[in-house]
Amino acid sequence: KYESLPLATATPVVATATPMVEVTAPATLSAGYTFDSSLPDGRIFKIQVPAGGVTAGQRFSVPLPTELSSSTPLVGEDDTALGGGPKYHWKDALCGCFNYGICHPSLWNAMFCPLILMAQVATRMKLSWLGSPAEGDLWRNTFKIVVSIVVLYYVISGILAPFKPDYEYDEKTGEMVQVGPDAPLWVTVVNNIVGMSFGVYSLIVMIKVRRSVRQRYEIEADCCGDAEDCCCVFFCNCCTVAQMARHTAD
Repeated sequence: KYESLPLATATPVVATATPMVEVTAPATLSAGYTFDSSLPDGRIFKIQVPAGGVTAGQRFSVPLPTELSSSTPLVGEDDTALGGGPKYHWKDALCGCFNYGICHPSLWNAMFCPLILMAQVATRMKLSWLGSPAEGDLWRNTFKIVVSIVVLYYVISGILAPFKPDYEYDEKTGEMVQVGPDAPLWVTVVNNIVGMSFGVYSLIVMIKVRRSVRQRYEIEADCCGDAEDCCCVFFCNCCTVAQMARHTAD
């Protein structure tokens, strides 16, 4: 029943002890079934479906045949530096936050402190705290600097948070009447400036880090063209940073 299967494409994954390729199943196949697949350079070889079988469209990894692994560079020299997910496509979907279970650290970090998780991704990518390629070993300070920024932001916000004036019920008018003073204007202005600066910094750096991840793994934008990184970070920064963390993790 599998006679008319299309030729599957095998994508080399980041180098491991055993050279591996990632394949997308052309159909729902049972364990042990073999079918043809091709490497990016056009060479064709046989792949055997692993135990448990696969469903159509499922991605799975298999060892590269010995006769091919000795002469086929799986990844470039730079690709072995960071490890992580496959090249040319994301390891999983943008909304795959629960792929590793509800208790996975990256999920909770992305929800409650996405900038800290982004700092971890930036460190793996050897980027500075501004999301740009770091000179020398300066990338080693990226995580500490970003954590310091986050802590400093919450400390300043806590100190300068405008307090709410007190109100009392006026029995004569039947309305709530303000009896305490408003927060000083300078407190409100400084607090708003700090909050806006932190938000702009988070947005810009996350966009730059995501663009670096896509360039590093040669992942094309699926939609919105060059604006994809901006759209993903702006509309769902938690899902975006979680996807980057999953993709760059070993």
